[in-house]
Amino acid sequence: MKPIDPDKVWYVVRCNINCEAKASDNIRLAGFDVYYPRQRIEKKHRRHNTYLVKERPLMISYIFVGMPKNDKLQHFGFVRACEGVEKFLEYQGKPIPVPGRDVQAIHEAEVDMRFDDTRAARIHRKEEAKTIKATLEMKYARGKEFAVIDGPFASFHAIVEEVTKSGNIKAMVSLFGRLTSVEFEAAHLTAA
Repeated sequence: MKPIDPDKVWYVVRCNINCEAKASDNIRLAGFDVYYPRQRIEKKHRRHNTYLVKERPLMISYIFVGMPKNDKLQHFGFVRACEGVEKFLEYQGKPIPVPGRDVQAIHEAEVDMRFDDTRAARIHRKEEAKTIKATLEMKYARGKEFAVIDGPFASFHAIVEEVTKSGNIKAMVSLFGRLTSVEFEAAHLTAA
């Protein structure tokens, strides 16, 4: 993915329905910088029981077009004439410029997978680990306090000792004035 040039003046272009890719290709062929922000999502295939990663527009029907700052004659007509382009985002008949650093920030967030809803993105953002046990160990760290929300120990507070091989959480609960070790399912605990 080509980095965004913050020295250019960027404009928002509205595209025809489902024509973001077509419009960005045609604008690029016309000689302008284009940024088409996308996000990736993961869907489970019902029949094959596998996960498919699909890419879709981050901002439906909108892309960014970069033009040189020093250019006295803006080439809005060339962009409007490209196939798939509907119009520029305008105010009182003039296209609205967007600061290059803002477009660059959106691009960096896309590269950093902040818009993606896939397992790889969650691992990259450290919201999830590669295995279920490692994810539970990350969420239920040793020494952290949790409230028990279900079962016979509901409304008690528990201090995590470890995550077992079976995926349960072993924690200490205060019963009759002394700490007792109890195993909980992850669904039975919530942050205190």
